[in-house]
Amino acid sequence: MLKTFILSIALILAAGSTSVFAEYPLIQYTIESRDPLYSQQQQDVELWYSGVENSPPLMIFRYFPRSSENLFSVAAAFNLPYESIATLNEWDAPGLLSPEKEVLIPNIPGLFVPETPEGNWQRELADNSRDSEPVSIKVGSTSGEIKTFRFFSGEKFSSAERIRFLGSLFSAPMRDVKITSPFGYRSNPFTGGMSFHPGVDLRAGMKTLVIAARDGIVKETGTLEIYGHFIIIDHDGGYQSVYAHLNEVLVSAGETVNAGERIALSGNSGISTGPHLHFEIRRDGKPIDPSRITSFYQ
Repeated sequence: MLKTFILSIALILAAGSTSVFAEYPLIQYTIESRDPLYSQQQQDVELWYSGVENSPPLMIFRYFPRSSENLFSVAAAFNLPYESIATLNEWDAPGLLSPEKEVLIPNIPGLFVPETPEGNWQRELADNSRDSEPVSIKVGSTSGEIKTFRFFSGEKFSSAERIRFLGSLFSAPMRDVKITSPFGYRSNPFTGGMSFHPGVDLRAGMKTLVIAARDGIVKETGTLEIYGHFIIIDHDGGYQSVYAHLNEVLVSAGETVNAGERIALSGNSGISTGPHLHFEIRRDGKPIDPSRITSFYQ
C-alpha cells in the first residue's frame, strides 16, 4: 500500500512531462526502522545511484530538521548532494535552512532551476549550461506557491556556483569597507557607559553610495530619533538587513531590490557622532553579528 501511494503522486520522468505535486508525504525520522517513508526515500536514492535503466520516478517529501541539524547534515542523512535540497527549496546559501521549519526533500539527486528566475542567484543558475536535458515540473513550495522548475537529474553545482553558494550570506553594503565599531557591548560614545550595539558601524563620508547586501524586498523606510533615516530589507530565511544614519533614501517600501543595487546615500542623521553607516542583520527579529555572515573584505 505504501509503495502504491508513493507512486500515485510521483512524477514519471518522461521528456517534457509536467506535474503539480499534491500533499507531500512527511518523513518524521531519519531512521529506517522507525519511518517507512524514509526507508522508501533511501531505497530510491540507492537505486538511482546503482545506475539501473529504469530509475525511480521523481517525488518529493517533507521534513522538519532538528535543532542540531544543518543543510549538510540533512543532506547526508538523506544521501543526497546538498545542491539538490538547496535548489528545490530555493536557497542561495547554506544558512537558510531553519531548524523546525519545513524542508522539501527529493528522492533522487539533481538541480532544480526556476523557469522564471528571481534575483541574481537564480538568474545565474538559469544562465549556466548543463550536461543533461531538463524535465519541466511544477512544485508546491513550503509557502504555498506553485512554481515551475527545470529539473536536471543527477546534476551538481559548477565550481563557480559552489564557491558562490558556500560564500557569505550577505555582501558588503558599500564598495570600500572599514568597520569602525563592532557588534556587541561597547562604551557608549554619548553616555560613557556600556551599551549593546546591535550592528556594526562602517566608515563612510557624506553621501557615500549604499547598496543592498542581499536580494530582498524593502520592508520599511523612515526616520527614527536614534537611527535617523533608515531602511529595512526583508530577505529569505527570516533575515533582515538594516541601514541607518542615512543622508538620503533611494528606495520605497514594497520595492524589490537585488544584491548590489543602490538603495541610499550615507549620512549623519539621527544620534550620530559623525558621518558613517550603521549596518545590522537580524534573523527572526533578533540581531546577529554581521561579521559572521557578511563578506566585508572580498
